[in-house]
Amino acid sequence: MSRIRQRWAQPDHYHWLSGYLGDRKLQGFTRRMMGLINLVLAIVPALMVLSPSGPDTGFGVAAGLVVSVLCALMAGVWFLHWPTRAESIAFSILSNISIAVVALSWPDPLIGLLGCITFAALAGYVAFFHSSHYLVMVLATAAGVAIMCTADITAGGDAYLAAVAFMMIAVAVLAVPFSAQVLVHLLGDDALHSHTDPLTGLRNRRGFYRSVRRLLRVAPDRDLNFLTVAMIDLDRFKQINDTRGHATGDRLLVSISGCLCHCARGEAVVGRVGGEEFLIAEVTRDDDAEALAERLRLAIASTSWGITASVGVACRRLNGDADTRDLLGDLIEAADSAMYEAKRSGGNQYRRARESAA
Repeated sequence: MSRIRQRWAQPDHYHWLSGYLGDRKLQGFTRRMMGLINLVLAIVPALMVLSPSGPDTGFGVAAGLVVSVLCALMAGVWFLHWPTRAESIAFSILSNISIAVVALSWPDPLIGLLGCITFAALAGYVAFFHSSHYLVMVLATAAGVAIMCTADITAGGDAYLAAVAFMMIAVAVLAVPFSAQVLVHLLGDDALHSHTDPLTGLRNRRGFYRSVRRLLRVAPDRDLNFLTVAMIDLDRFKQINDTRGHATGDRLLVSISGCLCHCARGEAVVGRVGGEEFLIAEVTRDDDAEALAERLRLAIASTSWGITASVGVACRRLNGDADTRDLLGDLIEAADSAMYEAKRSGGNQYRRARESAA
């Protein structure tokens, strides 16, 4: 049971897997494949509307056309750039809804049930990149749609066919995400040795520097002019380890990691660089370092663990001529000093580095 709870609290793999694929020059191939898959998903409901066997109600036709447009838009996102984590989550949710609508729109429930096989590909994607929360969403939707189609087939008088089709779909939908999880584990064994913290799945210090350099390369194209670095240190974390055990401390760190990933925006990198120390780098259009610091402080304080954090932030306007490593090193040092000032003042507060400049 504890293993299940830990897996449930584990943050998603999107950032480090994106970085892993980028390091191995596989992002372009993956992006084009995902764009092609979405393009196919856009064509299918359009053809379904045109088919004599397609939806026979106004709602079914309208739903098919809406799904076709949404999938075409998602294909465009994938073809244009590697999506942010927020865009990837939106893609997962919209795809989940789209597949369900298309499957339930077919007049023939057997074809609708067979269409549920598409959930397998989506479940594999979600299992590969995102957390268990989103995987459960996809599997629950797939189960609900499959059960509804199976019930319709059974009501039509062929319970055996319904049972066979349902079991085939169930095996496929469950096998693909399981295989994706195995693949993530194997890739993780490789990545953990170089750029990733093995407990939380966040970047380690080396991976943090590398990911921020990659983030800064695309910042000018997106009109992102400021780099903010936040250093977060959990208050009185040692007391939790001493009184409640290291296993509890590990679960707390995993939970806080997920909390920080949730707070971080799409153009951000989250890392764990010490026992209870975390780093976040974020590029933005405006200087909102203090808003970021307060958002992080409140998010940690509001968790069920009853723990607080001291946060230090530093921000600087980006200069294309600046050395990335020196810039990042200076901001980390400034944020670290500000964090210790917040901790000396009692914790559960933030400080902004005095040297930060807009």
